[in-house]
Amino acid sequence: NLQLSGLYKSSGMFCTQCEAEGFRRITPYFDRPDVMTTYRVRLEADSKSYPILLSNGNKVETGEVEGKPGRHFAVWEDPFPKPSYLFAMVAGNLGSIADTYTTGSGREVS
Repeated sequence: NLQLSGLYKSSGMFCTQCEAEGFRRITPYFDRPDVMTTYRVRLEADSKSYPILLSNGNKVETGEVEGKPGRHFAVWEDPFPKPSYLFAMVAGNLGSIADTYTTGSGREVS
C-alpha cells in the first residue's frame, strides 16, 4: 500500500489512516459518517517486531498466543459507536516514557 491509506506499513510499523475513505481499503463496509458501529479488535503479532499493539477504546485482554511461541495479542473494545473513518490501529516498536506525578492532594498518578 503506497497510498498511506487504509492499513499500511511505514518505518517498520503497521498503521491505519481511515479518513476520508481509507477504511474501505481494509474491509468492505458502508464508509459513511451516518453509519456508526462499535469496534472490538484483536491484534496479533510477533512480540519482538511489534511489541506495542494499539487500537480504539479500552484494552480488555492481552497475552501470549497459545501454541505460537514469540507471538502476542491484544484485544481492544470501543463501546461508543463511531463512523469507520475514526477507526485506528498501530502495531510497532514504539518508545515510551513512564513517570509519576503527585497531585496537590497527595495522590500519586502514573
